[in-house]
Amino acid sequence: MRLFGDFDKILEDCFIEDLNWLKEEFDYLFRFKRERFSKNDIKLAKQIIDYMIKNYSGNLNERLGDLLTDVLETLEHFYPGLIYNK
Repeated sequence: MRLFGDFDKILEDCFIEDLNWLKEEFDYLFRFKRERFSKNDIKLAKQIIDYMIKNYSGNLNERLGDLLTDVLETLEHFYPGLIYNK
């Protein structure tokens, strides 16, 4: 049983590191383009997010899902229209 607990902790730590990377990557890619995003910027942002979600699909428990939601909402706050565009 301890093995599964360790796996969950490792997965959680890796996921948190990836979320931090995601925030840093968005800052690097989009910090100077605030609210002036091209279609390619929007496409790239969605590809990055989709890749992260796909990478962890099936392994996200409720806590990790909440962390992902919080990060996406934070990114949408800093980069309005980039993630949840029409």
